[in-house]
Amino acid sequence: METKAKIRNTGVRILITVLCILLFKVLFEVSQQFADFYFHRFYVSISICFRTILGKIPFSIGDVIYVAWIITAGIFLLKLCYNIFKTKWYKVVFLLLKGILAILGLYLAFLILWGYNYSRQSLETDMKLEVTDYNTDQLYRLTDTLLQRVNNHKIALGDSLTVTHPGPDSAQLFQQAVAAYQLAAAKWPSVTYKYPCIKPSLYGKWLNYMNVGGYLNPFTAEAQVNITTPGFLHPFTICHEVAHQVGYAPEEEANFVGYLVANNFPNEHFRYAANFEMFMYSIRQLGREDTTLAGQLWRRTVPGVKADLRYLRAFNDQYRGRVDDYTAIIYDQYLKANKQEKGIRSYSEVVGWLIAYFRIK
Repeated sequence: METKAKIRNTGVRILITVLCILLFKVLFEVSQQFADFYFHRFYVSISICFRTILGKIPFSIGDVIYVAWIITAGIFLLKLCYNIFKTKWYKVVFLLLKGILAILGLYLAFLILWGYNYSRQSLETDMKLEVTDYNTDQLYRLTDTLLQRVNNHKIALGDSLTVTHPGPDSAQLFQQAVAAYQLAAAKWPSVTYKYPCIKPSLYGKWLNYMNVGGYLNPFTAEAQVNITTPGFLHPFTICHEVAHQVGYAPEEEANFVGYLVANNFPNEHFRYAANFEMFMYSIRQLGREDTTLAGQLWRRTVPGVKADLRYLRAFNDQYRGRVDDYTAIIYDQYLKANKQEKGIRSYSEVVGWLIAYFRIK
């Protein structure tokens, strides 16, 4: 009887959680005032609160939580299998309901603490831009513009023939990224970033098997950076993850904000990283539409840019395998479930923002 009562209570809690999820969904759909309150007041406040507290801790609390959840899930599955083996069906039902409740509870927490930012559609207003469809000619001219920039920054670094030196250590890069956001906020107030909380990921090289350079923990608001990737990528990766902390959830928007901030900072490592990333997105997109034009531009890159790309490819080849493939599929579905219809390819949609930013007609 005690197990039956627990089953009923858990079922009621599941129902309440589902109703809360539906209620928030309806409020976001029908009330722009509620949505604005979430984007500009609630999320900002809760994110600052987490960053203020957790920013004082030198390691990633979110990474520790992930490990704890994996261990908990393992114990749960063992209990479930044991009760199935013992044919304790009421206990099995209770455990299954507990599992469903836990998943729904985490999903609700994800939405409240971070996930609703995927519905935010204010970047065009914030940056005073109008992003429209573009043609191959516009894409070519954008790629050409980025090519000139990436070549110039590469030469300024003194690496026009070789792989770019990784630059300062991660702690110094984190500090510089904060300074970059402070400088950018004078031009674009919507990227104001206070109470920094940027940390190296505890998972290190394991992330390379999943092709992950950085990520935001939606439950703790910590930005984690994989510092085992090639160093010349780090400045842009950091700025991209901080863009998420500021509240820009869609990947193309975080890419664009990260580019603006890094390119605006008077540091050649930051500017090179920003333009290298955007050039790679742009030339890949151009290559899908016209391989001849893409080839013409690629041949104009200085040898050092080609050296960086070869180094990056060799680095990724060390870790490429089934895990990377499965991770890409899962993450693609995650993005699509959060209103990014193009999934992983959403990252490359930043070229539309760049064409609008450079006012390429």
